[in-house]
This record gives sequence, C-alpha cells and structure tokens, in this order.
Amino acid sequence: MLFLLILLLSLGSAHAALTITGRVLDAEGDGIAGAEVTATLPPADLAATVLTAQDGTYTLEVDSPGIYTITVKKSGYLDLVREGVAAEGEGNGLPLDLRLRPGQEPTVVQGVEELNPNVFVVKLDTNEITRELERRGTDTLFLREFHARENYFGAIHGFPLRRLAVVRPQPLLADLHGTLYANHQNSALNARSFFTVGDLLPSRRNDYGATIGGPIHKESLSFHFAWSQIRETGYVNGNIQAPLAEERSPRSEDPATNAVIAGLLKAFPDALPNLPLSKSRRQLNTNALRSIRSTAFSTRFDYRPREADQLAFEQRFLDSTEEPFQIVVGRNPVTLLQPQSFQLTHLHTFSPHTLSRLSINFGRLSVGLDVTKEYRNLLAPLGIQVVPEVTFGGDLTQLGPGSSYPRHRVENRFYLSPEISQMRGNHSLAAGFYVVRLQTNDLQSDNSRGNFAFTRNFGRSAVENFLLGRPTSFTITVGNLYRGFRNWEGAFYFHDTVRLSPRWTLSLGLRYELVTAPTEVNNLTSVPFRTDANNFAPQFGFAWNPGGGKTVVRGGYGISFSSIFPVLYQRARFNPPAVSVISVDNPDLLDPLRGIDLRAAARPRSALNLLSPDLVAPYSQLYNFGIERTVADNFLVRIGYIGSRTIKLPTRNVSNRARPVPGICQERAGIPYLWCETSTINLRRPDPRYLEVITVANRSIGYFDALQLSVDQRLTKGLVWNARYTFSKAIGTGDTSFNHIATGSHLSGMENDTTGDLRGLERWDTPHALTFGYRYEFPWFRRREGMRSLLLGGWRISGTTTLRSATPQHMHTGSDAPGFGNVDGVAGDRPNLLNPAILWKSLDHPDRVGNIFRPEYFDTNIPPGGRGNLGYQTFRNDGMHNWNFAAEKEFPVREAAEVQFRAEFINFSNHPHFDEVNHDIASENFATITNTANRGRLVQLLLRLRW
Repeated sequence: MLFLLILLLSLGSAHAALTITGRVLDAEGDGIAGAEVTATLPPADLAATVLTAQDGTYTLEVDSPGIYTITVKKSGYLDLVREGVAAEGEGNGLPLDLRLRPGQEPTVVQGVEELNPNVFVVKLDTNEITRELERRGTDTLFLREFHARENYFGAIHGFPLRRLAVVRPQPLLADLHGTLYANHQNSALNARSFFTVGDLLPSRRNDYGATIGGPIHKESLSFHFAWSQIRETGYVNGNIQAPLAEERSPRSEDPATNAVIAGLLKAFPDALPNLPLSKSRRQLNTNALRSIRSTAFSTRFDYRPREADQLAFEQRFLDSTEEPFQIVVGRNPVTLLQPQSFQLTHLHTFSPHTLSRLSINFGRLSVGLDVTKEYRNLLAPLGIQVVPEVTFGGDLTQLGPGSSYPRHRVENRFYLSPEISQMRGNHSLAAGFYVVRLQTNDLQSDNSRGNFAFTRNFGRSAVENFLLGRPTSFTITVGNLYRGFRNWEGAFYFHDTVRLSPRWTLSLGLRYELVTAPTEVNNLTSVPFRTDANNFAPQFGFAWNPGGGKTVVRGGYGISFSSIFPVLYQRARFNPPAVSVISVDNPDLLDPLRGIDLRAAARPRSALNLLSPDLVAPYSQLYNFGIERTVADNFLVRIGYIGSRTIKLPTRNVSNRARPVPGICQERAGIPYLWCETSTINLRRPDPRYLEVITVANRSIGYFDALQLSVDQRLTKGLVWNARYTFSKAIGTGDTSFNHIATGSHLSGMENDTTGDLRGLERWDTPHALTFGYRYEFPWFRRREGMRSLLLGGWRISGTTTLRSATPQHMHTGSDAPGFGNVDGVAGDRPNLLNPAILWKSLDHPDRVGNIFRPEYFDTNIPPGGRGNLGYQTFRNDGMHNWNFAAEKEFPVREAAEVQFRAEFINFSNHPHFDEVNHDIASENFATITNTANRGRLVQLLLRLRW
C-alpha cells in the first residue's frame, strides 16, 4: 500500500474546487425539498453530498475536474443515477436539473422466460450459465469503459466470470426502516405447457422474507439485516421415453439376467405412453413430486469511527436443499447447496484527493450431489448395492442421474485487495492488486458406479438389446477419487483516466494476472503445466463530445484473462495407477468385469486423461465503438459495434482411437471398406497399453461480432420505454466458448483435425435479438383524495417483450456401431448429408421437424476411422418469443409506511419455446421434439410492506 501511495503522490498537484448547481424536480416540474444529491468521481469513489432546499435547489462543491456520477435519493421516489457529468474549469457553476420518478422502483420484469422445471440443471461451476446461453442466446452488452481494476472476461455477454465483487461502505442509516414481503405462485393460476396431458396438478411456491435496518450509534454505526425463505412443493410435469406395454417384460433366456432387467424396469412409472399423436411411440407425459427448501440471510454493518475512515462488513449465507422430481426413479440427483461469504472493506481518506481501500473476503461453497435413496435401493432385493447408469441411445429415458454422481465439493476462497486512488489535476489515478488463495476439496465421480450403454447394435434396436441383456459397452472408474487441490491467483493494475480537454477523455490502464499451477495436498495427483505468469492485459478507452453536449462518441479496447478452473485440471485424477477407467466391449450384464483383476498392480488397460504441459488461461480481446445522441431531450439513441476474440480456449482431443486393421476387420461384398465390429475396438487401438487417450489443450478460438442499436425514452407523461436490437454472429473452432471453464460436451469425429471438424457456429449464436421494455403510470386520480384515489390512483404497468433467433443445433449418427458410426470407440460421429437444401433450417415445431430430418436425407454408412461430410451446428432450434407483464400499486398505510401489491405474468401469451430436437439418427425417436424449454404462463403475486 505504501508504494502505491508514493507513486500517486508523485504525479501532480491539486486543482481548484468546482460547483455543480441545479434543481431536483418531480414528474410535474415542481421542486423536491430534502433530496440527497451526491457527486462521485470514479474510481476514487470520493463523494460530496448535499440536501436540496425547499424549492429543490442544490449546490455541490467538487474538488477536481472530471467525469462525475450524480446520485439523487428521496423517500417516495425512485433513485436517480446520472453518469458522465463533466465538471471542468475553475469556479464555474455547472447547471444540472434532475427529475425524479414517483413511487418505488418495481422489480424489473425480465425479458427472459422461466426454465421448465423438468429440465434439471446442476447449480455448480458454469452449468446454469451454459444452459441459459444455449437456450436463449447471449445478452450483448456495450461496455462504456475498460478499467484495469475489472476483469471483463464474459462481460459483453452478461456473464462476467471473473469479476470479484467487494462490499463498499454506504451512507449511514439515519432512521429505522424495514420491509416484510410474501411472493406466492400457485398452479391454480398457471397455464399448461404445450405437452401437458390433463390438468396441472397442485404445486406451490412461497417466497417470503423481511429486512430491517437503522442506526445503532448516531452518526457512526448502522446495520442492515435481511432474511428470506423459499418453500416450493408439488408436482412437476414432464416428458420421458417409457417402455411400451410389450416392452415391460425381460426377454433373456437367463433367469438371473431377467431379474436384473426387471429390477431396472421398475424405475419407469407404471403409466404407459400417452401421446399417440407424437412421432415418438414411447412418449409419456406425467407428473412427479418435487420439494425445494431454501433459507438465506445476510447481515451488514457500516461504521464511521472518524471523518476520514469508513468500514463496511457484510455476511451472507444460503442453505438450499432440493429433493428432485423422479418421473424416472433416480433420474436427477439430490442437491444440497450451501454458499456463504464474509466481506470487510476499509476506506481511508488521506486528503480530498487521495483515498485508499482495503478489502478482505472469505467465500465458502459446499455442494453435495448424490443418487436418490430410491435409485440406490432399486436392485437391493437382488443383493446389488450400487446401481449403475444405464443408457439406451435415446430410445428410453436414461436410468440414473448421470455418470458424475455422487459429487461432493467444499471450496474456500481467501481474498485480499488493497487499492489507492487519487485525483491529480486532470488525472484520475488508481493502482492496486489482489491475491486469492483457492482451496478445493472435491469428490468428483466419473462412472464410479459404472455405466452400461445399450445401443442399436447386433442387428437390433437399443430397447431390444436391453430386454435381452446385451449391452454394447460397460465403463467404470475404480480407485480413490477424492482430491484436495490448492493454488493462487493474483493481479496487479494501474489505471489513469485523464481529461485532455473539455471534449476529450482518455482512459489508459494495464493489468497483470497470474494463475499458479495447483498442487494436491496428499500428492495423489500432479499436473504437468506450469504457473501461467505472462498475462499482461492493456486497457484503453476514449470519449469525445463533438460539441453541444448531446452527442458522445466512445470506444475502447481491452484484454481480459480467464483462469484455469478446478473443474478442468481435476480431470488429471482419472489416471492410472491410482485411478483406472476401464471399458469393456459387449460385456456380460451380470458380471461385466469377468476375468478382470481390479487390484491396482494388475488392472487392465485404462483410459488416460492428460493435460497439456503448455496449458494456460484463455483470454479475450474486447473492443467496441459507439455513438450516443440525445434527441429531442427525451430520447437517448446509441448505435455501437461490439466485438471479441477469445483465444486459447481448452478443448478435448481423443487419440488412440480404434483403426481398421486387416485380419481383425473383414472384407464384405458390396462394401468398399473393411467391416469392423464394436467387439474388436480395444484390439484395434494403436497403443496396446491404453484405451482412449483424452488430451486437454488450448486449441480453440471464439469469434464474436455484433451491431447494436438502442433507444431509451426518458420519463414523459408517466411513460418510459426502451428498445434494443442486436445483430450478431458467434463462431468457434471447437466445442468450447467463454462460458466453458472445462471443455465442451461434444467430441470431434476426427483424431487429427479437432478444430477443423468442430469449426462452426457457437451453440449460443443468436443472429437477431430484439428486446422492448416499458413502464407506464396511469394518470387517473394522481392528486385526488378519497377512496377512489386510494383504489384507482397510482397504478403502473410494466413489461418486456423479447424476440430472438434460434440457437444452433447439431446432429449425430447416434451410434458408433457399424452402419451408424466409424467404430473407433468414440461417440459423436456425424453422417453424410444427401440433401443440402435442408441446411440451416429451423427445427421449431414438433409437427414440422419430420419434414426436415428425414432419414433418407442422411447416409450413416461411415467407413471405420472415417467421418461424414455434415458440418457442425448446421441447423437451428426454435426461436424465442416471450412477453412478460406486471401490474403494481402502492397503498399508503400512514405517512412513513406503504403496502405494495404486484402481479407478474411470466410468458403472458403462453407461447411454447420448444426444446432441441432428438438429433441421433440411430434413435427410434430421431427427429422428434419431446419437451419445451420454458414453462406455461406463470402468475406471481407479491405483497410488500415498507416502513
């Protein structure tokens, strides 16, 4: 901290004080007395505050020229924040009138739909972000500034993955204030979704809580406490692929095998498929119970021991448990989520121009994801205590929650961040650093319970092979899977925002980041890559006012680095001799490891999970250029270009694939290549020591470019609205993007050309996106007294309409067996396209998909070791059309208290947003859409007491 202070003190001299004057007005143009007006000069956050006089006038004295942020607060009005207020010269009074909007700011009705609850998303790492992006595309943001203090990786898409938030001191609370609220959602008020059969069964969601805050010691200490609970119970409606009536009995000749098959069949509900109009013969729409219990609370203290010092302390805790719905027993895991954090910040004012900040944070995340009790006991009558995953190539719904469970993680983050900032002449300077200690203790399963795969093979369908007990493969991981990794992250930065002239502002900064190579506390796993310590990230920006004060031209460029996250490097644990990944082709259902010695010294060939010794953190080059213009005093119009290039994204390459070997593979009449079987895959691998070898390396690049036009109308006669249109393109050279902190979920069909094979549109590419939002207060009975004014006056409506292009869709052959795949032991083969006219078609409705994805348009006869000619991500899903709406009003209880009523309608038009199509040609459900990504119309009712 001392060297930062010395550095800044050497950079110039102080500037004379300036004044900002004006009036604070209401919607009718009348002055508002007692409003709090604060001028803040980022990044120092050094603030000057005054209260308005009886006529609403104010005069603020600021010490230095610069671009200020003005904040106005007044009880009964919305907070107003005006950025980009330029103060310059010496002793000049800058006139600035500010108009407040009446009433309490409503909770924004988001322009997004609510995720269908039958789509289970694990709340860990970036899974939720990835699901949202692939479902609805990106929310492109124009960054007004590139500041070296911040890491903007992912920020232009609305998901800044590496932003480290710190608690900042706030003005002390002078009076005791509080709220009580209850938010209720009930299936009786909701609408059915597209595939729902019958009426909605009962379900309820209650979200309630309270806040209270006020002074503890006048003018020195105040507090704020918040508490909330969510209780969600009832039925979830969903769609599965269930066995037909004639598929409910095992068909093996072995009674013991039949007993296991019968036990697994019990995981499916007794109900038979009930959507005969669907192309999928096995589609069943039914319901299952789910329970979510969540409790959260936070405590905050603001302390001002003396004029020059401010301290803020904040604690947050969440305890959330989800007992999942089980239409198919065990399909989703039990989830226990417990994040908590403690933050402390100290601000010290050395002078009116110099300010220091010291922040200390501790964050802890505890996550438990486990198999349900019902699934664990599925085969208990047969003496089988561990039930494996069972997949059917999409013909039936998978049994089990996934190969990654059970999963238990405890993650601790210790964070220290000092900063010093100073105003010197026309320069606004900031310098600081942060250091993070990361501890990750994790049990990460990867087929630890085993995985049977039944596919189209042996001349039969996947379901027929299941009923006969003939799996295509069995995969299991054996060994100690618990690991404790430790590593450090850090950054140093310096930034200068300089006002070159009344019209020109320049922003320059440099940020340096490092990520150390992790170590395992018990020396069970080592990583081959070194500390990533050459990450320099320059930042640049400018703002130019051509004159007149109504037009601003701004642009910027910056580099932001991601990190090497635990979920990526922890794959190194799955390697022999400590851990072995064993794969058996055409196994015995009762004894898949027959003849295999599981003792560490005698284990058979295993797969390898390798990390490149050159593995480093990916980074993004971000840049934009925009023009803003105020039109007719009420409209702000902006047109801007936003772009990024994300370099060194991690991808998986699978080598040691099975090759066509003469003598093992046979010639067949009429077939121009050797015919290989899945039973010989491991015999045909080039390196006989291992099975597949997966190597993670920095191979992919992401390209993003967008043109955005936005229009904002300021409050006029009770109406405020905004519209934003974005035209964009996102391309990648691999199945990873900024949001994948590990690797993507799809593998290349080629061993030697991963980036070329997977080059295509990003899975969240959204060419067109239009969002329109509005809020309007009706003029009826605004200033009248009496019952009619109480009941009918002050009503507001608000809403958001969102229209988006569809995100891309890929397709696979659906099997690695001969006639469908290249029989190399790796899934993800794509077919040969026979009808190019269907490229880029939207698969946007269940009744139309079959006309596009016709089997005769594709050829799945892929030579062993070869590939099809179809590119990656060459079709599109259903686009998004969503309208959210709300109505609200405040009812005064007494002078300092009011009750707010709010009704929200999510997906007001009840428009279905169809989920992705079944893209596996080998599946009997190929070219079917069996679910919606969103829910039917939801109604939420809110009551909130403020005092």
